[in-house]
Amino acid sequence: MARILLVDDKPNILKVMGAVLRRDGYSVEVASDAPSALRMALEKKPDIIITDVQMPGMNGVELFHSLRTRGLDIPLIFITAYASIPEAVTVIREGAVDYLTKPVDYKALKALIRRLLSASAERKRFELSEERYLIGSTPVMQTLYERIDAVAPTAATVLIRGENGTGKELVARAIHRKSRFREGPFIPVNCAAFNVNLLESELFGYEAGAFTGAHRRKIGFFETAQGGTLFLDEVSELSVDLQVKLLRVLQERAFTRVGGTDLVKAEFRLIAATNRDLEQEVRVGRFREDLFYRLAVVPLWVPPLRDRLPDLSLLVSHFIERICQREGLERPDITQPFLDALMNHTWPGNVRELENMIERILVLYRPKILGRELLAKELPQVFGKEEEEKEDERETILKTLKLCRGNKTEVSRILHMPRRTLYYKLKRYGISETEYLP
Repeated sequence: MARILLVDDKPNILKVMGAVLRRDGYSVEVASDAPSALRMALEKKPDIIITDVQMPGMNGVELFHSLRTRGLDIPLIFITAYASIPEAVTVIREGAVDYLTKPVDYKALKALIRRLLSASAERKRFELSEERYLIGSTPVMQTLYERIDAVAPTAATVLIRGENGTGKELVARAIHRKSRFREGPFIPVNCAAFNVNLLESELFGYEAGAFTGAHRRKIGFFETAQGGTLFLDEVSELSVDLQVKLLRVLQERAFTRVGGTDLVKAEFRLIAATNRDLEQEVRVGRFREDLFYRLAVVPLWVPPLRDRLPDLSLLVSHFIERICQREGLERPDITQPFLDALMNHTWPGNVRELENMIERILVLYRPKILGRELLAKELPQVFGKEEEEKEDERETILKTLKLCRGNKTEVSRILHMPRRTLYYKLKRYGISETEYLP
């Protein structure tokens, strides 16, 4: 049964419209003002919201923006008088759904609701097929999967570490999907995207009158994440003052909004992530040691792509399949020289760099076959010098093998190269023992 939230400051409209929709089999909730509607939307996650535009205090347009800033992409229909149509049209351009004028044509309203529900169902099916999962079968990835499976059913705080582009948010989402919090929201927050004062009000929310411009209460990310998972990416960017406040939330499992006194329970699971060396940040005084230990109850390390190159062909196939399905493109064949060239790149941007490059090639060239020439054509500064770099790497590996008298463990240590990658390159470059052993 589809759930509809009606928002209007006029009780008779709520009564009549609610009765009409309930007769069609919909579950209907009502709110007489926008702040109440926002709280109900965060808690109940309706399938559609129907709201008046002009209401005292927070109006329908402001409700729309508040929903979107909290990550709620709920279809929203405006009911508007003629005078407020331009305002409704403006937010429709920003992503709202549609508007109907007063008096409401209930036949048109019901037809619009049916269309939105059908489109929503189709979008959810597509999102499920689009959902990004961790890909890889190398030992380092298997270790990561095991740790995810072990920690996910618990409520333990997790600290995910790894370079940019390795997929730390994917790990966080995997933990959320496997956890007891999976029915609640997953709220990602990039701590580096906000200045200090703004981030505090976004996390904690604030009461009306808390500061200049705070005309009404705002619900923060801590409350939005209730019953689910709050993912704090780039947590190392928190100011020292905010670190203290976050530590208090983790210790007391409660918080107060900015400018408020009411205690709100923090009923969410926290997952944090960073690409920095937090131990070093602690040593130089930029990150609190007590907060570090609170966050790192269960630490997870996401390996860079260069440490799991054998996964590269799986990742390439996955990205091609997903991008071609999304863009309606013909799936090209992958040649071995194409994969060989990718294996010889260092991938400083990790999996994100690989995905972006695959998408760029597919969209720009629409190829039937993925060959090495496409890489050299698109990124000559990287893949145009492939043969020269390949020879240089072969010579470096060979010299190191001779120096270490064939001890591959020592070679791996000196070259900072995982043994699995070393063995792959020995085979790829055709290096035999006769070349480095007396």
